[in-house]
Order: sequence, then C-alpha cells, then structure tokens
Amino acid sequence: MAEEFERWVPLRDLALSHLARHGDSPAVYYMRDTTGEVLKYGCTRCLRTRIVGNYLGGIGGSTTQRIHHALFEKGMIDRVEIAWIETNSEAEARLKESEYRRAYKKIHGRRPAWDLMD
Repeated sequence: MAEEFERWVPLRDLALSHLARHGDSPAVYYMRDTTGEVLKYGCTRCLRTRIVGNYLGGIGGSTTQRIHHALFEKGMIDRVEIAWIETNSEAEARLKESEYRRAYKKIHGRRPAWDLMD
C-alpha cells in the first residue's frame, strides 16, 4: 500500500514550494527513517499546519511534542523523510490513514515507531 506515496522529501529540506496550494489541504502522510523504517502514518485537515507548525515548530499536544523532541533533540531531523497524498476531505484522509496503519500492523505485528494509535 505504501507504494502510493511517490514523492519523498527529506524533512530538513521541506519548503512550502513542495506543497500544492502551500499545503492548505487535507492529506494522509507517511514519515520514514532514511533506512526505510516506517515511523508514522498520519492525517490532517491542513498539511502545512501539521508538518510545519506542529512537528517542526513544536506547537501542539503530547504527540507533537514527542515527535518534535525526536526530530530536534535526538537528531532525527537529518534522517526523516516525508511523503503525502492530498485528499478531498479530512474524513478521506482519516480513512486512508487507518487503512495504512492496519496493513502495517498486520504485516509487522506492531504499529510504526512513532504511532501510539492502532
């Protein structure tokens, strides 16, 4: 299923120019380590806010803070890549995220490293 994610961008190099409509769209996203390890499947109603504001900017709740800490305090920012699929709605993004998580857990017997939800 993850082959649907076509364009990978190193998170440290992500710019608004990578994002259609400057990221103002719902999307399902996939974060992986440069070794290929899946770190997180997520969804959002605004990709720009989630990635730039939350994960890179550190604004948000406990999950955001945990990922922000891993990126900057543990040096993961140099090893994380991100890809996304824009969707027509947040509901569609949530559905796709759930499908990716279930498929991953079925294959690996566990959730991705940064995912707390099953």
